[in-house]
Amino acid sequence: MTHKSSSNSQVCGLGRSGWIILGALLLVTVAYRLLASHYDLLGNTAPLMAIAFGGALLTGSRFWLVPVVMLVISDLILGLWHGQGGIGGYTLMSIGFYLIVGWIGGHAGVTKRIWPMMWFGTLSCSVIFYICANTYSWMMWSGYEKSLAGWWQSQTVGVPGVNPPAWTFLRNALIADSVWCAMAGLMFFAEKQFSRESEAFVSESR
Repeated sequence: MTHKSSSNSQVCGLGRSGWIILGALLLVTVAYRLLASHYDLLGNTAPLMAIAFGGALLTGSRFWLVPVVMLVISDLILGLWHGQGGIGGYTLMSIGFYLIVGWIGGHAGVTKRIWPMMWFGTLSCSVIFYICANTYSWMMWSGYEKSLAGWWQSQTVGVPGVNPPAWTFLRNALIADSVWCAMAGLMFFAEKQFSRESEAFVSESR
């Protein structure tokens, strides 16, 4: 295989098998998000920021929108399933956040696609999203007192009498995002090893 043909078989550093792995992982994750929305026990266990940041980092600056579009479509489907209809303010806020995170992840992936960057960036985005989302709820929901104490309540226990408490959503998100990053890291490490071994076999066969 010549250098030219090898470069043509890859886009953004991913070989064909890498794209298949990434596509399957994104599809399975989005499908899980739709399924999990019907079970309270699985509340907020979908790795949203891992899809937005980690997926964009792996696809690179040319295709960073793909994971974000998948998240947006799942948001719209969830709105229809749960009878919300249309696009509410929370959904618009989420879409804007996904776009920013995806753009940052896609351009961060231009230089290096390293696992620590993906994991740290994903968890950082999850924490920031949690704060922004709960601040939005604090501003819009009449159940919260419009004070610093009310804002802190929205970030910790949430509305009294409503279970589970708000902080568990952050915990679940961080766990889910870490699991996704670990799966993605293992898959792409295996894919790169397989690609190296295949190239070495082709070179030795000449």
